[in-house]
Amino acid sequence: MSQRNDRLELARSVMELIDQGHRGISRRLDLTRVRVLGTIAALGPVRPRTIAAELGLTASATSRHLAALERAGHLAVEPDPEDSRTFLARLTEEGHAEIDTTIQAGAAVFADVISDWPDEDVSTALTLITRLNQAWKQHGDTSGAKSRTGTRPRWLRARGQVKPGEAAED
Repeated sequence: MSQRNDRLELARSVMELIDQGHRGISRRLDLTRVRVLGTIAALGPVRPRTIAAELGLTASATSRHLAALERAGHLAVEPDPEDSRTFLARLTEEGHAEIDTTIQAGAAVFADVISDWPDEDVSTALTLITRLNQAWKQHGDTSGAKSRTGTRPRWLRARGQVKPGEAAED
């Protein structure tokens, strides 16, 4: 019985961590736009409908985000050579820089949050969270969405930001 309660508490703690992180980050930036940028970075020039399917967005929400990102100079659109009814979105240098800045800012905030942790606790947390991510991947996505490969976000793997000893994927 105790093991079941511990697992339930762990699940609640992970969900609370995700919620707190999401709330803290979303006050500073639009997470969906970051995800759109990341998807474009991972997939290269890509159609809006592919972005929508990848992120579970509606066509209108995808269009709004793409328009805002284009206005900000983070992406450019080009004709789709295979389908004249649509276009391809690709990142600009400013878009790549925005992703890098977002990653650095997130890492800095996280480092500040755990700045008083002993090195041993940081190492233990890294080991356990990595193991949790691997278990989650092996278990698969139960929501019906397609399962992603790798243990790192696809957009980090696509940018070559791979941990030592880890093979780049996609």
